Amino acid sequence: MSATQPETFSPKNITVLGGLLLIAVFIGEVLIGPHHEGETVMVVAETVDDIAMRLKPVVTLEDIRSGKSSSMAAGGGSGATVAAADNASKTPEQLYQGACFACHGTGAAGAPKLGDAAAWTERAAKGLDALVSSAVSGIGAMPPRGGSAYDEDQIRAAVEYLLNNSK
Repeated sequence: MSATQPETFSPKNITVLGGLLLIAVFIGEVLIGPHHEGETVMVVAETVDDIAMRLKPVVTLEDIRSGKSSSMAAGGGSGATVAAADNASKTPEQLYQGACFACHGTGAAGAPKLGDAAAWTERAAKGLDALVSSAVSGIGAMPPRGGSAYDEDQIRAAVEYLLNNSK
């Protein structure tokens, strides 16, 4: 080895590497993952099928085009059928809370707030059918059906709730 070439395993280099190793062990054991005596660490072994099931979309575009929804793993019923059954028993206030509150409760994206008589009087002048039609098809920043799976009767009930509580 020549005098100008640095030594790879010099005492200085070994000391630096040893120090870095100690820092890494300290970080790994003390800061990141302290293990206590008697503590059990549970390792979850997942199969590719488990992961694929979690990543599988609930509904695909092809399901929507064909009028189907993908079946749920447990129960075998369709997601839309289960959602419709759950929504059928909801009160107008629960329908409002489920789909409308996020925007109409806060005024997000310019949505008229529940209780804002001036904003709703203007809209009520168009008539209930026109408001329901706008809610079903979407208007402005509001997605169709308010982003819900509600049918037209449920949308009507939610719109009536908004109007009745904004006078």
